[in-house]
Formats: sequence, structure tokens, C-alpha cells
Amino acid sequence: MVPSPCCGEEMNVIGSRRRKIVSEGGEDRLLIRRLRCSHCQKIHHELPDCIVPYKRYESSCIEQVISEPDTLSSVASDDATLLRWKNWFHEQCSYCVYGMI
Repeated sequence: MVPSPCCGEEMNVIGSRRRKIVSEGGEDRLLIRRLRCSHCQKIHHELPDCIVPYKRYESSCIEQVISEPDTLSSVASDDATLLRWKNWFHEQCSYCVYGMI
């Protein structure tokens, strides 16, 4: 049983969908399970650890850019995307730190 992140009730598998993800080695395709909550009827997608929600690049690529800002990135992306990731991360950090107070 997979609990719903909304209400904690049981969720049932209703299908799957393909998702592209960009890694350092190129583009990969994953099969993501779709789940529906038996109580609130909301649909959720079961994401593996290698995916950041709403991002197309693998989490290790994003982590490399954010954690090593002074080194040359091996991620095949333009500078604007790398800057967007850094800004996104700083926004999320301030939300997590100040949003929980």
C-alpha cells in the first residue's frame, strides 16, 4: 500500500506514463506510475529519486550545478538554465527555512 501524500489513505495504480529525463549521458525515458487516492480521488505520480518534480534534468545534474558553483559544469545546458536552477534552489531554501517558522 502506498499512502496518499494528501490524506494518508490508500492509493491504487491506475496506469503509467512515459517521461523523458536528461542526464549527463544524454536523454533517457522512464515509466512513471500514476496512482489515484481512494479517498480524495486525486491523481499522483510516483517519482524516483533521480527526478526533481517539474524539472527535465536528472537530480544529480542539478545538484552538481548548485553544489559546485565555481567549477565548470559537465551538464549539457546553457548558462541561462544553470542560473535559473541556482535561483530556483535559493528560492526553495528560503521557503523551507522561513516557511517552517
